[in-house]
Amino acid sequence: MWYPGHISKAKRKIKEFLKAVDTILIILDARAPLATTAFERELFSGKKVLYILNKSDLADENYTNLWIKKISETSPVISFSKDEPVNKIKKFIKSFSKEKLKETRVLIAGVPNVGKSSIINKISGRKLAKTGMAPGITRGLQWINLGNVKLLDTPGILYSKLFNKDIAAKLLLIGSLPVESIEKYDIITRAYELFKDELNINKSFEEFLEEYGKQRGFISKGGIVDFERTKNNIFKSISEGKFGRFTYDKEVNLWMQK
Repeated sequence: MWYPGHISKAKRKIKEFLKAVDTILIILDARAPLATTAFERELFSGKKVLYILNKSDLADENYTNLWIKKISETSPVISFSKDEPVNKIKKFIKSFSKEKLKETRVLIAGVPNVGKSSIINKISGRKLAKTGMAPGITRGLQWINLGNVKLLDTPGILYSKLFNKDIAAKLLLIGSLPVESIEKYDIITRAYELFKDELNINKSFEEFLEEYGKQRGFISKGGIVDFERTKNNIFKSISEGKFGRFTYDKEVNLWMQK
């Protein structure tokens, strides 16, 4: 399973910086709030934790509301999308700042490609962090000064091994795992099953690949569908929400078991 060396290094660095921060801001993908906690949350034990359900414009609104209600039973949480004013996040962070401190330090954490860097750039009003649709863009830790609030942006982190096929499949669907990194075909087919259930597709993965590839002209020499290119394009389109708004984590009551 995909696990670049910089993720392991990031975890070591995060441990070093934890004493210097007051609050942990964990970014989740609203489409898969459980799957996007696939890292050692005990790293942040003893710290105040805030959650943002990001990319809520790509998720089923009804489920997002259910997740907010559930998570708020134990932790502060808000949803956020690219079309919302960033003041919503600024107010959220500041409302949980320690009043007597002149400076509040907040560490931003999450799995790859949940939108940490995009949020950093929106809060700062400048392009301070690299962004992209591919996971693993942020490679190092960096402090971002916003007056009396300092934000520590961090690379995406994950469990070193993802033993749960459903979690890996959901991370693939939202773009937190690059499709070319998936060695086990059963994870790809499981991801397709979750996706086709949302659209009521009655085709096997192979049938869907062939039809999709032909429609988009992904044809290799000999008039055969280029299945690798087709597969990559499908999962990229799914992760970008081009097929619609879906929530893959529907078992809200499992939150406390994480």
